[in-house]
Amino acid sequence: MSGFQISTLTATEERLRHAFPTGALVDLRSGPDDGTGQATSWPRTCDIRAEVIAALLTGSGPDANRGAGVKLAGARVVGRLTLAHTQVPYALDFEHCCFDDGLDLAEAETRSVRLRGCYLTVLEANRAEIRGEFQMEGCRLDRLSLYAARVFEIEISGTTITAPPPEPPDPDADWTPPRTAVNGDLLVVDTAMYCHDVVIDGQFRLPGARIGGYLHLDGARITHEEPNRPPTPALLAQGLRVDTGMFARRGNTRAKNRFTVTGGVDLSDATIKGGLMLADADLVDDRGQTALRADHISVEGGVNLSGVTASGAVLLNSARVVGPLTLSGSRLGTLDASGARVEGAMFCTEGFTAHSLDLRRARTTTFEDDAASWPDKLRLDGFVYDELMPLPTAGMRLPWLARDAYQPQPYEQLAARYRAVGRDGESRRVLLAQQRRRREAAGLPAKAWGLLQDATVGYGYRPWLAGLWLLGLLAAGSVYFASHRPAPLGTGGPHFNPVAYTLDLLVPVVSLGQSGAWNPSGSSQALAYALIISGWTLATTLVAGATRILVRP
Repeated sequence: MSGFQISTLTATEERLRHAFPTGALVDLRSGPDDGTGQATSWPRTCDIRAEVIAALLTGSGPDANRGAGVKLAGARVVGRLTLAHTQVPYALDFEHCCFDDGLDLAEAETRSVRLRGCYLTVLEANRAEIRGEFQMEGCRLDRLSLYAARVFEIEISGTTITAPPPEPPDPDADWTPPRTAVNGDLLVVDTAMYCHDVVIDGQFRLPGARIGGYLHLDGARITHEEPNRPPTPALLAQGLRVDTGMFARRGNTRAKNRFTVTGGVDLSDATIKGGLMLADADLVDDRGQTALRADHISVEGGVNLSGVTASGAVLLNSARVVGPLTLSGSRLGTLDASGARVEGAMFCTEGFTAHSLDLRRARTTTFEDDAASWPDKLRLDGFVYDELMPLPTAGMRLPWLARDAYQPQPYEQLAARYRAVGRDGESRRVLLAQQRRRREAAGLPAKAWGLLQDATVGYGYRPWLAGLWLLGLLAAGSVYFASHRPAPLGTGGPHFNPVAYTLDLLVPVVSLGQSGAWNPSGSSQALAYALIISGWTLATTLVAGATRILVRP
């Protein structure tokens, strides 16, 4: 290091120099009150200049073996520890240390970096390569930047990162950057990234990051609220790639804190293998915007949102999920899963509630729900499922369809499911209900024709109604004409039979020789005309209903 003489060391720095070749611990703590919050009152014997540490780590210090490294406890690092653009072949290990002006590892190459119970204003590691573990346990800092860094493994547990207050917005600026606490844009982690029980006040960024193993956010609490600025997600992870599962559940501490995000989560276009597990998470968006954006996400291993509470919208539109999508017990404002593909079961049971649920053009292997979980607003057009559970009588399932504006496909899908399990009667009930809902939106002529078809043959799904009408009209006509025999048209005609005469009037096309041999008059003539019209009407509605059944999908 230019201009620095290794001989000008304080007694504390001399201890570090002698301990460096073997990586021995230099512990400057004197008692339980040596926490970093009391660093300003620490004695000068705890001070170590950042330039001394940098000189040792970058090779300006004495010769060292493979076990060499800086291992400090209870030290106050004076000045900015700058290791940027250097190769550091030694491990860094700091415990309960206070860094006056942060740690700069930008574009550095180093082995493990471990900080436990430390305070830093900022840790910069943009484009750094850390070939070992990067550990921050129980630390406090204002900002952590790992932009485009490559790290073997990351553990950030029990750490508090509080971004400084934002600058006043510039009214002339086209865009105002968010208040960033963690910048992990384009970060590459070879194995796993653990962020247990962290508290982050500011935006946590992971867009384009690649995690080769697990991503654990269990018990994390992330808050990003800037009332006077455009909303940006608290956890921004667009295009994130995780190879062994993303977990954001209850924490590992005794309190078992729920994973909580205030300000929204953005996982759009992410690719996650091993499952996305957000059970019991609290996703809060006080502006009523989007609590969880996961449109076009691809997940292998299933998505578990059971017990999730979301005050804003949850967007899973065009998502692809291989495995189950579990929403049981979750309480959501709006769930948009339009266009989603779930290659497994979709569970909306056990207290699942949502103000609205959009399943248009979605597809799943099995859809399971219960009547108590049905949302107020439901959109089902194009929703395809291979199995529906439970599958009670059509009368119990039809109110589910009635929560959506009329579209033919949901009725046809439900009817097909009943047919698939051999319940043809329930299938016909669904298709009959479909025609009745379709009639509600029709014009007056079509509505009248529909009412007639419904009353006579049940739109073809109750053909036995035509038989009842025929028997009723036949009985009424037979009784009437038995006591009001019409006059004959000539001699030599068939003997009058009131039953055959009525049937001849009712049945179109076919002639029994009765209607042409007798001449009714007065009220008898009016009844004859009514029977003829009724017969043609029954025949027409019966043909229309039969045609509908024969050409149905």
